Amino acid sequence: MNRQSPLILLLLAAYIFLPALLEWATDAHNGWYKPFIIWIAVVIGAYLLQKRDRRDDSL
Repeated sequence: MNRQSPLILLLLAAYIFLPALLEWATDAHNGWYKPFIIWIAVVIGAYLLQKRDRRDDSL
């Protein structure tokens, strides 16, 4: 249950904020780089979670 709580919170946040985030990312009047900002945030988040999990496993 320890790992399920953050996942459920992440899914809830994604459900709430995803429509606004997609509208912001696909707006043609602004920069072309916005989808790349989202992907770099996903990559950095995955790296930080992986790094934290590896540190927790060594205990």
